[in-house]
Amino acid sequence: MKIVIDTSTFISLAKTNNLHMLLNLKSELLIPYEVYEEAVIAGERKNIPDATVIKKFVENNNIRTIRVKDYYIKKLFSMLKKRLTKGDSAALALSVQEEVGVLITDDEGLGKIAMTLGFKVMASPDLLLQSLKEGFAGFKEFEKNIRLLVIENRLSPVVAEFYMMEGKEYAENKKNG
Repeated sequence: MKIVIDTSTFISLAKTNNLHMLLNLKSELLIPYEVYEEAVIAGERKNIPDATVIKKFVENNNIRTIRVKDYYIKKLFSMLKKRLTKGDSAALALSVQEEVGVLITDDEGLGKIAMTLGFKVMASPDLLLQSLKEGFAGFKEFEKNIRLLVIENRLSPVVAEFYMMEGKEYAENKKNG
């Protein structure tokens, strides 16, 4: 299965030192060039440390960066009749172009549009929860990472509480199970 990742997800995972969780997906990870440009090239110009972390992660893990064909950008615009940021447009268009199964985004608006277009959507907290359920992380690590997303303003405290409840319920069921 192919998975497209957007800028917000890269930033969230880099800020919490969790980019490695993308590798647990055991899928082909794709990045629109425009997302790479936002997260890495523009970030390095602004001396943002996360940009270099993302760049090294992409290089070290042979993650494909793909330019979206104009046809798919135009097709997307005609379907939505709405302007999106360059990175969001590219992430959606690449998802259509490459017929991906999942779009990973921490952007709620982009996620809603992607679901409307029929894509499965995941966000950083979903990756953390999946990591817990698959045994790549324990509950304490899961809890710490959810809290880090809140501290870094990547997740609202209200939404974090829902993920914490689900993670705690899973951990308790596994313990009693």
